[in-house]
Amino acid sequence: MKEGFVRPTWFTTSRRITDANYRRTSLSNFHLANASKKVLSHTKFGGSIVGIMQEDFNAAMEASKQGVLIVGPPEIAAQVAGKISEAVIFSLKDKQMDVSTCLDQAIQSGQLHRINVNVLEPGAWTKVYRSIMETMGLKLPHWMD
Repeated sequence: MKEGFVRPTWFTTSRRITDANYRRTSLSNFHLANASKKVLSHTKFGGSIVGIMQEDFNAAMEASKQGVLIVGPPEIAAQVAGKISEAVIFSLKDKQMDVSTCLDQAIQSGQLHRINVNVLEPGAWTKVYRSIMETMGLKLPHWMD
């Protein structure tokens, strides 16, 4: 059954990354997929290339009730926003932090929403979640009423 947001599987051209569901692909397979426009977004990270294949994004979209949730660096967000006009990007920053300049186009198109967050403040992530849901016009879960 579809429930909430679904995170797509990411790929890496190097070692597996332990904090998420990454699959390994060779560098040559990445280049072939990228040339065939099968790569939704990618960036260099820790000596390898990481990103999301279009088919993995599509599978996550099919499996979700509310949409796809991509948590990643601004370079990934900017590429997704550039390819998917319906994408909504949230930048979670402390008040004094700047948003990456690679997100300038997303700012201009109205896709980027900044949420100021102090990660050390009690309840900070609940406030962030509430802000995201309200910005997107989605119903808050019953535990947040």
